[in-house]
Amino acid sequence: MSTESVRRRWADGRPARLAWSGIDHPQIVESLATSGVFDAIVLDLQHGTYDRAGALAALRAAARTDVAVMARIASVDSDLIGWLLDVGVDGLIVAMCESADQAAAIVHAVRYPPYDNRSYGVVRSTSPLDAIRAADEVIVLPMIESADGLANVESIVAVQGVGGVFIGPGDLGQSIGHGLGQDRTEPEMVAAFDTVRGATHAAGKRCGIFAVTPGYARQCADTGYDLVVPWFDSPVIGASIAAATLP
Repeated sequence: MSTESVRRRWADGRPARLAWSGIDHPQIVESLATSGVFDAIVLDLQHGTYDRAGALAALRAAARTDVAVMARIASVDSDLIGWLLDVGVDGLIVAMCESADQAAAIVHAVRYPPYDNRSYGVVRSTSPLDAIRAADEVIVLPMIESADGLANVESIVAVQGVGGVFIGPGDLGQSIGHGLGQDRTEPEMVAAFDTVRGATHAAGKRCGIFAVTPGYARQCADTGYDLVVPWFDSPVIGASIAAATLP
């Protein structure tokens, strides 16, 4: 696996299509990876049910495809970051990044010495050279989902090694006084999103945003986001259950 599927979309001027997986099951991941619909799958280790064993099983389920596998984690945890990359994760979305120092700490956990501080170890068979090359290709996306993150977005995206940012609409809305919610259309929220996207693109980097419905993801794609979420397992399964109800 690699980030090539995502980078091809960007080279064509199109957003990468992410399938968001919070339910730990390798058969679901295999179906997503072989569907031809998505460029990457995000394993949610923050608010989903994935643990290390589940993440490893998911990576193996997707291994025969060229779909990238990314992980969303709760914080700058260098041990977890190193392990996820050792087993083959192609990108990291790290929650609640509020400063350039926190963004730099993520990058330091991703890259090897002499520039950064990731420990080298072999989990799945690979050569040392391939592991170092893969570390340089990892897509690093701190999440902007707080008032401090919004205020500091320009310095966050300026950090070398950060590939862009990913907007968390629910927590960001709560932090700036507009409450929880997803697929946001309130003018104040849209303005905040525009600020993040504008700063990110001005730095020559990529901006993603979370979505719950395919329709909103399409709007985000049309608006100019570089990573969008047209499929999220929990609401999709919930909607199909509701649709199956008989009188």
